Parts: sequence; structure tokens; C-alpha cells
Amino acid sequence: MKAGATLFAQKINHGQSEIWLATDDEVLTERHKIATNEVINVTRRHLTPDAFKAFYTDHHSAVGHTAALTAPNLEEILSELRLKPLG
Repeated sequence: MKAGATLFAQKINHGQSEIWLATDDEVLTERHKIATNEVINVTRRHLTPDAFKAFYTDHHSAVGHTAALTAPNLEEILSELRLKPLG
């Protein structure tokens, strides 16, 4: 995985989110629409309680808001969310 990679999750409405992986200057995966509950369930399983609480609060702050997540086990999270690399 590329250094500085971050998972972004934007809440589209109260049931769907759009997720993608990017660095500061490059998008690394396709954007993928997914159930908001799936984003929450996957991150809950893979993050520490404190990290999950911070991500959950950020992700649920408002529709249209984009939350960012970096974690040491980001590859596991990406795999379970089925994000596909560009190209």
C-alpha cells in the first residue's frame, strides 16, 4: 500500500456512503457506493474502540461530510470493503 494512503468515507444519505482510498495527491481506488452500516460494521471490527469512536463521530457528523481514516491495518479494512485499485 502506498505511504500516506487514507480511506475516505462520505455519507451520501442516511443509508449510503461513498468510499475511496487516496493520498494527498492521488486517488488510488474507484469510488464505491456502499451501505453506511457496512462501513460502520467493518471499521468497528478492525479498529480499536477509541479509533472507532473518533471515526464514527466524524463519519456521522452530517450528510455530505467526508471522514478520513488512517490505520495500521488499513489493508484489511480495504479488503473487506472490496475497494478495487484504479487501472
